[in-house]
Amino acid sequence: MSPLSPSDLAPNLLLGRGVEIAAGVEIGANVVIYDDVVLEEGVQLDVGAVLGRPALRSRGSLTPEVAGGPTILEAGAIVSPYALVSAGVRMGPHSFLGDHAHLREGVRLGADAMVGCSCGIGRNVEIGDRTRMQNQCLLGPNTVVEPDCFLGPGVHVLTGRTMGASPRGPAPLLRRGCQVGAGAKLLPGIEVGEDAVIGAGAVVTGDVPPGVTVRGVPAREGSVPTEGPLDMGPVG
Repeated sequence: MSPLSPSDLAPNLLLGRGVEIAAGVEIGANVVIYDDVVLEEGVQLDVGAVLGRPALRSRGSLTPEVAGGPTILEAGAIVSPYALVSAGVRMGPHSFLGDHAHLREGVRLGADAMVGCSCGIGRNVEIGDRTRMQNQCLLGPNTVVEPDCFLGPGVHVLTGRTMGASPRGPAPLLRRGCQVGAGAKLLPGIEVGEDAVIGAGAVVTGDVPPGVTVRGVPAREGSVPTEGPLDMGPVG
């Protein structure tokens, strides 16, 4: 990890090597920007944001190393107070990262996508354009969420091992336009079909066909008691 140098571009700003800052970038106090970060025009970094931090692993970690590369925030991207953007992340144009949220190495966040407060997004996750994710969601490594999806608060998309199964399962795939209600749990290896709906608090153990609504524990097909679509209100 290379040394950081103070900068007079913002109060208590620390910069690494190879940082590129375009015109019109707004930087709050106490921001830390590590090596090889690119900030395109109109990016906003609120107080305490950390960008481009290299991965640290414990001595016994079995996590494979993620290929390096620059950390890129495209035009108009917003990083809220005390959020962490790890090395190798790419945030699309006008994407939004909420307070205290964390994007791990290799995450791809699409244009106009929104990740709410205190979310944890695992390594190499792909989040499609205009997808909205409310507060305290967790997405395991390599999960793919296609464009125009909605995840309510506290959704957990799990990868890796499950009880009674030693091999690691593949990461879940959430197809375009699906909606996942608050507190739902999605187990490894499942696919949620296009425009499917998962009710709040459901535990999804198998694939959900396109356009189908499921709810319950374990999740089964059935209507969700609502007069309209799931809450699509503000993220943070």
